[in-house]
Amino acid sequence: MAAPSPLRVILVGCGAVARQFYVPALRGLQNIGWLRVVAIVDPAVAAREIVARAFPKASQAAALEHTTSPAGTLAIIVSPPAFHAAQAIAALERGWHVLVEKPLAASVAECEQMIDTARRQERLLAAGLHHRFFPASRYLRALCRDWLLGPLISFRIREGGPFRSPVGPSFFDRTQTPGGVLFDLGIPVFDLLGWWLGEPDNVRYADDSMGGFEANAFAELHYPGGAVGRVHLSRDWPTAQEYRFVFERGVVGWPANDASALSVQLAGAPAAVQGALVPPLSELPPAAPMRPLEGAAQCFVLQLANVLRAVAGEEPLAVPATEGVAALRLLEHCYATRTLVAQPWLSREEAQPALDHRASLRVLP
Repeated sequence: MAAPSPLRVILVGCGAVARQFYVPALRGLQNIGWLRVVAIVDPAVAAREIVARAFPKASQAAALEHTTSPAGTLAIIVSPPAFHAAQAIAALERGWHVLVEKPLAASVAECEQMIDTARRQERLLAAGLHHRFFPASRYLRALCRDWLLGPLISFRIREGGPFRSPVGPSFFDRTQTPGGVLFDLGIPVFDLLGWWLGEPDNVRYADDSMGGFEANAFAELHYPGGAVGRVHLSRDWPTAQEYRFVFERGVVGWPANDASALSVQLAGAPAAVQGALVPPLSELPPAAPMRPLEGAAQCFVLQLANVLRAVAGEEPLAVPATEGVAALRLLEHCYATRTLVAQPWLSREEAQPALDHRASLRVLP
Protein backbone atom coordinates (compact mmCIF):
# COMPACT_ATOMS: atom_id res chain seq x y z
CA MET A 1 0.00 0.00 0.00
CA ALA A 2 1.36 3.43 -0.88
CA ALA A 3 2.18 5.83 1.91
CA PRO A 4 -0.36 8.62 2.39
CA SER A 5 0.50 12.23 1.56
CA PRO A 6 2.26 14.09 4.39
CA LEU A 7 -0.33 14.96 7.01
CA ARG A 8 -0.10 18.04 9.22
CA VAL A 9 0.22 16.99 12.87
CA ILE A 10 -0.09 19.00 16.08
CA LEU A 11 1.36 17.38 19.20
CA VAL A 12 -0.47 18.47 22.36
CA GLY A 13 1.49 17.61 25.51
CA CYS A 14 5.26 17.25 25.83
CA GLY A 15 5.60 15.12 28.96
CA ALA A 16 7.34 11.81 29.51
CA VAL A 17 4.94 9.74 27.36
CA ALA A 18 5.23 12.14 24.44
CA ARG A 19 9.03 12.22 24.63
CA GLN A 20 9.52 8.49 25.17
CA PHE A 21 6.99 7.11 22.69
CA TYR A 22 5.43 9.66 20.36
CA VAL A 23 8.47 11.73 19.44
CA PRO A 24 10.53 8.80 18.06
CA ALA A 25 7.54 7.41 16.15
CA LEU A 26 6.53 10.78 14.73
CA ARG A 27 10.10 11.62 13.78
CA GLY A 28 10.48 8.32 11.93
CA LEU A 29 7.25 8.81 9.98
CA GLN A 30 8.14 12.42 9.23
CA ASN A 31 11.51 11.33 7.86
CA ILE A 32 9.80 9.11 5.27
CA GLY A 33 7.29 11.78 4.30
CA TRP A 34 4.13 10.44 5.93
CA LEU A 35 3.50 13.44 8.17
CA ARG A 36 4.79 16.84 9.20
CA VAL A 37 4.71 18.03 12.80
CA VAL A 38 3.65 21.67 12.43
CA ALA A 39 3.03 22.66 16.05
CA ILE A 40 3.99 21.62 19.58
CA VAL A 41 1.68 22.58 22.45
CA ASP A 42 2.47 22.54 26.17
CA PRO A 43 2.21 25.18 28.92
CA ALA A 44 5.77 24.38 30.08
CA VAL A 45 8.39 26.12 27.94
CA ALA A 46 11.13 23.69 29.00
CA ALA A 47 9.04 20.68 27.98
CA ARG A 48 8.24 22.22 24.59
CA GLU A 49 11.87 22.99 23.91
CA ILE A 50 12.92 19.38 24.53
CA VAL A 51 10.41 18.12 21.97
CA ALA A 52 11.25 20.96 19.58
CA ARG A 53 14.76 19.56 19.18
CA ALA A 54 13.20 16.71 17.20
CA PHE A 55 10.96 19.06 15.16
CA PRO A 56 12.83 22.37 14.82
CA LYS A 57 10.51 23.70 12.11
CA ALA A 58 7.36 23.25 14.23
CA SER A 59 5.82 26.28 15.91
CA GLN A 60 5.40 26.30 19.69
CA ALA A 61 2.38 27.35 21.75
CA ALA A 62 1.38 27.28 25.40
CA ALA A 63 -2.23 26.33 24.62
CA LEU A 64 -4.19 24.77 21.77
CA GLU A 65 -6.14 27.97 21.10
CA HIS A 66 -2.88 29.69 20.14
CA THR A 67 -2.35 27.37 17.16
CA THR A 68 -3.81 27.49 13.67
CA SER A 69 -4.04 24.75 11.06
CA PRO A 70 -6.55 23.89 8.34
CA ALA A 71 -9.27 21.27 8.60
CA GLY A 72 -7.98 17.75 8.15
CA THR A 73 -5.02 18.26 10.48
CA LEU A 74 -4.34 15.49 13.01
CA ALA A 75 -4.11 16.53 16.67
CA ILE A 76 -2.39 14.04 18.98
CA ILE A 77 -3.40 14.59 22.61
CA VAL A 78 -0.78 13.43 25.13
CA SER A 79 -1.57 15.84 27.97
CA PRO A 80 -2.71 14.83 31.50
CA PRO A 81 -6.09 12.99 31.36
CA ALA A 82 -8.11 15.80 32.93
CA PHE A 83 -7.42 17.95 29.84
CA HIS A 84 -8.12 15.31 27.18
CA ALA A 85 -11.82 16.02 26.69
CA ALA A 86 -11.60 19.81 26.38
CA GLN A 87 -8.60 19.65 24.06
CA ALA A 88 -10.04 16.87 21.90
CA ILE A 89 -13.39 18.61 21.55
CA ALA A 90 -11.71 21.91 20.66
CA ALA A 91 -9.64 20.15 18.00
CA LEU A 92 -12.62 18.29 16.56
CA GLU A 93 -14.64 21.49 16.35
CA ARG A 94 -11.86 22.97 14.23
CA GLY A 95 -12.30 20.12 11.78
CA TRP A 96 -9.22 18.23 12.91
CA HIS A 97 -8.94 14.50 13.37
CA VAL A 98 -7.80 13.45 16.85
CA LEU A 99 -5.74 10.66 18.40
CA VAL A 100 -5.94 10.64 22.20
CA GLU A 101 -3.40 8.73 24.27
CA LYS A 102 -4.92 6.42 26.87
CA PRO A 103 -7.08 7.02 28.80
CA LEU A 104 -9.43 8.76 26.40
CA ALA A 105 -10.61 11.10 29.15
CA ALA A 106 -11.08 11.39 32.89
CA SER A 107 -14.58 9.90 32.78
CA VAL A 108 -16.99 7.99 30.57
CA ALA A 109 -19.25 11.04 30.40
CA GLU A 110 -16.41 13.09 28.92
CA CYS A 111 -15.66 10.30 26.43
CA GLU A 112 -19.25 10.33 25.26
CA GLN A 113 -19.09 14.09 24.69
CA MET A 114 -15.93 13.60 22.62
CA ILE A 115 -17.52 10.82 20.57
CA ASP A 116 -20.66 12.90 19.95
CA THR A 117 -18.53 15.82 18.78
CA ALA A 118 -16.55 13.61 16.40
CA ARG A 119 -19.78 12.31 14.88
CA ARG A 120 -21.20 15.80 14.44
CA GLN A 121 -18.01 17.08 12.85
CA GLU A 122 -17.53 13.89 10.80
CA ARG A 123 -13.96 13.60 12.05
CA LEU A 124 -11.97 10.57 13.21
CA LEU A 125 -11.42 10.09 16.94
CA ALA A 126 -8.91 7.36 17.78
CA ALA A 127 -7.83 5.90 21.12
CA GLY A 128 -4.10 5.51 21.75
CA LEU A 129 -3.96 1.88 22.87
CA HIS A 130 -0.89 0.57 21.09
CA HIS A 131 -0.86 -2.73 23.03
CA ARG A 132 -3.47 -3.95 20.54
CA PHE A 133 -0.80 -3.86 17.84
CA PHE A 134 1.53 -6.21 19.73
CA PRO A 135 1.91 -9.54 17.90
CA ALA A 136 1.56 -11.28 21.28
CA SER A 137 -1.75 -9.59 22.09
CA ARG A 138 -3.11 -10.45 18.64
CA TYR A 139 -2.01 -14.06 19.14
CA LEU A 140 -3.82 -14.21 22.48
CA ARG A 141 -6.92 -12.70 20.88
CA ALA A 142 -6.94 -15.52 18.32
CA LEU A 143 -6.58 -18.13 21.08
CA CYS A 144 -9.39 -16.60 23.14
CA ARG A 145 -11.85 -15.92 20.34
CA ASP A 146 -11.23 -18.88 18.04
CA TRP A 147 -10.68 -21.52 20.75
CA LEU A 148 -7.44 -22.71 19.15
CA LEU A 149 -6.55 -24.37 22.48
CA GLY A 150 -10.14 -24.94 23.49
CA PRO A 151 -12.19 -22.68 25.76
CA LEU A 152 -10.50 -20.39 28.26
CA ILE A 153 -10.74 -21.68 31.83
CA SER A 154 -8.93 -19.00 33.82
CA PHE A 155 -6.28 -16.32 33.67
CA ARG A 156 -4.07 -14.34 36.01
CA ILE A 157 -2.47 -10.99 35.27
CA ARG A 158 0.24 -9.58 37.52
CA GLU A 159 1.86 -6.36 36.39
CA GLY A 160 3.84 -3.52 37.92
CA GLY A 161 6.33 -3.12 40.72
CA PRO A 162 8.25 -0.42 42.60
CA PHE A 163 7.50 2.71 40.59
CA ARG A 164 10.54 4.28 38.92
CA SER A 165 9.20 5.64 35.63
CA PRO A 166 9.91 9.30 34.77
CA VAL A 167 6.72 11.33 35.19
CA GLY A 168 5.71 14.94 35.67
CA PRO A 169 3.98 16.44 38.74
CA SER A 170 0.55 16.01 37.12
CA PHE A 171 0.87 12.22 37.41
CA PHE A 172 0.21 12.39 41.15
CA ASP A 173 -2.19 15.34 41.10
CA ARG A 174 -5.82 14.19 41.39
CA THR A 175 -7.08 17.32 39.65
CA GLN A 176 -5.16 16.25 36.53
CA THR A 177 -4.91 12.46 36.87
CA PRO A 178 -8.01 10.93 38.48
CA GLY A 179 -6.60 7.67 39.82
CA GLY A 180 -3.61 5.59 40.78
CA VAL A 181 -2.25 2.32 39.48
CA LEU A 182 -5.64 1.12 38.20
CA PHE A 183 -6.09 4.29 36.16
CA ASP A 184 -2.54 3.98 34.81
CA LEU A 185 -1.98 0.26 34.14
CA GLY A 186 -5.61 -0.81 34.28
CA ILE A 187 -6.71 0.96 31.10
CA PRO A 188 -4.54 -1.11 28.70
CA VAL A 189 -5.19 -4.29 30.71
CA PHE A 190 -8.97 -3.81 30.66
CA ASP A 191 -8.87 -2.81 27.00
CA LEU A 192 -7.05 -6.00 26.02
CA LEU A 193 -9.36 -8.15 28.12
CA GLY A 194 -12.38 -6.59 26.44
CA TRP A 195 -10.81 -7.04 23.01
CA TRP A 196 -10.05 -10.68 23.74
CA LEU A 197 -13.04 -11.76 25.83
CA GLY A 198 -15.81 -9.17 25.67
CA GLU A 199 -17.53 -7.81 28.77
CA PRO A 200 -17.43 -9.71 32.06
CA ASP A 201 -20.63 -10.77 33.77
CA ASN A 202 -19.40 -9.88 37.23
CA VAL A 203 -16.47 -7.92 38.69
CA ARG A 204 -15.15 -7.65 42.22
CA TYR A 205 -12.55 -5.01 43.00
CA ALA A 206 -10.41 -3.92 45.97
CA ASP A 207 -7.46 -1.59 46.43
CA ASP A 208 -5.34 -0.05 49.18
CA SER A 209 -6.26 3.62 48.81
CA MET A 210 -6.80 5.34 52.15
CA GLY A 211 -7.40 8.79 50.73
CA GLY A 212 -4.61 9.07 48.18
CA PHE A 213 -3.94 7.15 45.00
CA GLU A 214 -4.13 3.38 45.12
CA ALA A 215 -0.75 1.65 44.84
CA ASN A 216 -2.20 -1.87 44.60
CA ALA A 217 -5.36 -2.88 42.77
CA PHE A 218 -7.02 -6.31 42.72
CA ALA A 219 -9.85 -7.38 40.40
CA GLU A 220 -11.66 -10.68 39.92
CA LEU A 221 -13.61 -10.97 36.67
CA HIS A 222 -16.17 -13.63 35.72
CA TYR A 223 -17.02 -14.13 32.04
CA PRO A 224 -19.84 -15.81 30.12
CA GLY A 225 -18.93 -19.45 29.68
CA GLY A 226 -17.33 -19.71 33.10
CA ALA A 227 -13.83 -18.27 32.67
CA VAL A 228 -12.53 -16.49 35.78
CA GLY A 229 -9.64 -14.03 35.80
CA ARG A 230 -7.66 -12.34 38.54
CA VAL A 231 -5.69 -9.14 38.09
CA HIS A 232 -3.13 -7.57 40.44
CA LEU A 233 -1.59 -4.23 39.48
CA SER A 234 1.03 -2.63 41.69
CA ARG A 235 3.27 0.39 42.09
CA ASP A 236 5.18 -0.92 45.10
CA TRP A 237 5.04 -4.74 45.19
CA PRO A 238 7.31 -6.74 42.88
CA THR A 239 5.04 -8.80 40.61
CA ALA A 240 5.53 -11.64 38.15
CA GLN A 241 5.01 -9.19 35.25
CA GLU A 242 3.06 -11.83 33.37
CA TYR A 243 -0.27 -12.62 31.76
CA ARG A 244 -0.99 -16.35 32.18
CA PHE A 245 -3.97 -17.92 30.41
CA VAL A 246 -5.15 -21.47 31.09
CA PHE A 247 -7.08 -23.06 28.23
CA GLU A 248 -8.60 -26.52 28.01
CA ARG A 249 -5.68 -27.79 25.93
CA GLY A 250 -2.77 -25.66 27.07
CA VAL A 251 -1.31 -22.79 29.07
CA VAL A 252 0.05 -19.58 27.54
CA GLY A 253 2.27 -17.03 29.28
CA TRP A 254 2.98 -13.51 28.05
CA PRO A 255 5.63 -11.29 29.70
CA ALA A 256 3.91 -7.95 30.35
CA ASN A 257 4.72 -5.30 27.73
CA ASP A 258 6.90 -7.61 25.61
CA ALA A 259 5.41 -7.17 22.17
CA SER A 260 6.32 -10.50 20.62
CA ALA A 261 7.34 -12.99 23.34
CA LEU A 262 5.18 -15.92 24.47
CA SER A 263 5.56 -19.23 26.27
CA VAL A 264 3.25 -22.14 25.43
CA GLN A 265 2.64 -25.43 27.25
CA LEU A 266 0.42 -27.77 25.25
CA ALA A 267 -1.65 -30.22 27.28
CA GLY A 268 0.17 -33.54 27.37
CA ALA A 269 3.45 -32.17 25.99
CA PRO A 270 6.58 -32.96 28.05
CA ALA A 271 7.88 -29.36 28.05
CA ALA A 272 6.91 -25.77 27.31
CA VAL A 273 8.12 -23.66 24.38
CA GLN A 274 9.36 -20.12 24.99
CA GLY A 275 10.43 -17.60 22.41
CA ALA A 276 9.60 -14.74 20.08
CA LEU A 277 6.73 -14.80 17.62
CA VAL A 278 7.77 -15.01 13.97
CA PRO A 279 5.80 -14.93 10.70
CA PRO A 280 3.69 -18.04 9.99
CA LEU A 281 5.86 -20.94 8.85
CA SER A 282 3.49 -21.47 5.92
CA GLU A 283 4.60 -18.07 4.59
CA LEU A 284 8.34 -18.76 4.85
CA PRO A 285 10.39 -20.68 2.28
CA PRO A 286 12.55 -23.56 3.56
CA ALA A 287 15.65 -22.46 5.49
CA ALA A 288 14.51 -18.83 5.48
CA PRO A 289 15.66 -16.81 8.52
CA MET A 290 12.90 -16.46 11.11
CA ARG A 291 13.04 -12.90 12.36
CA PRO A 292 10.88 -11.85 15.33
CA LEU A 293 7.75 -9.84 14.62
CA GLU A 294 7.41 -6.21 15.64
CA GLY A 295 8.72 -4.89 18.95
CA ALA A 296 6.97 -2.32 21.17
CA ALA A 297 8.51 0.71 19.44
CA GLN A 298 7.51 -0.62 16.02
CA CYS A 299 3.97 -1.21 17.29
CA PHE A 300 3.75 2.43 18.28
CA VAL A 301 4.65 3.32 14.70
CA LEU A 302 2.03 0.86 13.44
CA GLN A 303 -0.60 2.58 15.57
CA LEU A 304 0.25 5.98 14.08
CA ALA A 305 0.42 4.53 10.57
CA ASN A 306 -3.08 3.12 11.00
CA VAL A 307 -4.42 6.53 12.01
CA LEU A 308 -2.70 8.20 9.06
CA ARG A 309 -4.14 5.65 6.64
CA ALA A 310 -7.58 6.02 8.21
CA VAL A 311 -7.44 9.79 7.72
CA ALA A 312 -6.51 9.13 4.08
CA GLY A 313 -9.51 6.80 3.75
CA GLU A 314 -7.32 3.76 3.06
CA GLU A 315 -8.31 1.61 6.04
CA PRO A 316 -10.57 1.78 9.13
CA LEU A 317 -9.33 2.88 12.52
CA ALA A 318 -7.99 -0.08 14.47
CA VAL A 319 -9.03 1.42 17.82
CA PRO A 320 -11.84 3.97 17.44
CA ALA A 321 -12.90 5.89 20.52
CA THR A 322 -16.18 3.99 20.56
CA GLU A 323 -14.14 0.90 21.49
CA GLY A 324 -11.57 2.66 23.65
CA VAL A 325 -14.23 3.92 26.07
CA ALA A 326 -15.08 0.38 27.22
CA ALA A 327 -11.98 0.08 29.40
CA LEU A 328 -12.79 3.34 31.16
CA ARG A 329 -16.36 2.17 31.72
CA LEU A 330 -15.08 -0.97 33.49
CA LEU A 331 -12.60 1.11 35.48
CA GLU A 332 -15.35 3.44 36.69
CA HIS A 333 -17.36 0.41 37.78
CA CYS A 334 -14.37 -0.81 39.80
CA TYR A 335 -13.91 2.53 41.53
CA ALA A 336 -17.64 2.79 42.26
CA THR A 337 -17.79 -0.65 43.90
CA ARG A 338 -14.35 -0.90 45.46
CA THR A 339 -13.60 -2.29 48.88
CA LEU A 340 -10.50 -1.82 51.00
CA VAL A 341 -8.00 -4.62 50.50
CA ALA A 342 -7.10 -6.45 53.70
CA GLN A 343 -4.32 -4.69 55.60
CA PRO A 344 -3.97 -6.76 58.79
CA TRP A 345 -1.27 -4.49 60.20
CA LEU A 346 -3.92 -1.78 60.73
CA SER A 347 -6.16 -1.72 63.77
CA ARG A 348 -9.90 -1.15 63.31
CA GLU A 349 -9.44 2.40 64.60
CA GLU A 350 -6.70 3.09 62.04
CA ALA A 351 -8.66 1.63 59.14
CA GLN A 352 -12.01 3.32 59.87
CA PRO A 353 -11.04 6.85 58.72
CA ALA A 354 -9.96 5.37 55.39
CA LEU A 355 -13.26 3.53 55.04
CA ASP A 356 -15.18 6.71 55.84
CA HIS A 357 -13.17 8.67 53.29
CA ARG A 358 -13.52 6.03 50.57
CA ALA A 359 -17.28 6.19 50.83
CA SER A 360 -17.15 9.74 49.47
CA LEU A 361 -14.62 9.16 46.68
CA ARG A 362 -15.48 9.64 43.02
CA VAL A 363 -13.33 9.20 39.93
CA LEU A 364 -12.79 12.95 39.96
CA PRO A 365 -13.00 14.98 43.19
